[in-house]
Amino acid sequence: MNVPMHNVALFGCRMEEMDKFLNQLVRAVETALECRGEAIGVDAISARFELFHAANSICSQKVRAVLAHHGIGYVSHNMNLFTAQTYLPEYVRLRMIGCASFGGALVLRHHGSTSASNGCDGVVVPTLVDREADGVVVDSKRICLLLDRLAPEAKRLRPSNLTLAVDAELAIVDELPNYPLLMGREIGGTPSTVSTRAAFSQRKVAWCDRYLAECADDAPLVEAYKAKRAKELSAVTDLFSEGAMATALAQVHTALDRLEYKLGHRETRWLLDDKPTMADLFWGIQLIRLDDLRIELATFPQIAGYAKATRCLPALRSAVVDWPGAILR
Repeated sequence: MNVPMHNVALFGCRMEEMDKFLNQLVRAVETALECRGEAIGVDAISARFELFHAANSICSQKVRAVLAHHGIGYVSHNMNLFTAQTYLPEYVRLRMIGCASFGGALVLRHHGSTSASNGCDGVVVPTLVDREADGVVVDSKRICLLLDRLAPEAKRLRPSNLTLAVDAELAIVDELPNYPLLMGREIGGTPSTVSTRAAFSQRKVAWCDRYLAECADDAPLVEAYKAKRAKELSAVTDLFSEGAMATALAQVHTALDRLEYKLGHRETRWLLDDKPTMADLFWGIQLIRLDDLRIELATFPQIAGYAKATRCLPALRSAVVDWPGAILR
């Protein structure tokens, strides 16, 4: 079952008025968050981009890393995933514009990964507001590719001669089951159970119920919250059983086995080239996350050295390692 997307016109906006409309939406989100955005590397007034993200969102980390690598300034709106800030109607209204331009449908089932191949989620981060294009961009990979295209070919993280190879690695990373593994980590030495793994998704269902009641007359918001509710309910039923957790871990180990092989047989300094590509940024962030989750990497000697090297990349240091709250431990 697919949920049809509303187009921008349903938000009461003509395209020639989009700049003013976006500004109003961004200011409304700031008011709801009770916090103005922080300008990073640029004057807030002249900034082309505004990024809504979260410190320990792995998708947000990818976007911050590409911004840092290319030295692109932006206005940062740091959101808290654990206090339902991404569920605020003001934010969802902004993000749904991005979902409309993304095309397709809102995702109704949780597949455990960060991939947007199954549809758009109207209640997550990151979300990029592009002032120059008067648009909203969603999905971390799409945002990263957009930002990379702004750089000269010689400096791109996805150079034309490596497009297919880079895209293949990005797809592998995007499809990894980070969500069940994150929910299944031990906290304070206490092993997780099916019920504790599902607890956060159940909280998300309750947040959806709250806003469905409060926004019952707002069709685009109702559409977003209903889809999100269905997605999180599917997570509760599908992602956290012992069998599902074992399958998720096996998928990760299969990907690591293949990465170990590629690293052991490469003829370049980095995975695909003698200079870092977007594949190295994505894999580096993923390996930081796996280390956070205490998934042992020492059994993969090539990966262990590669993880150490990627962790030292300036873009990963600023976007993840040194970013407050980005590391889970």
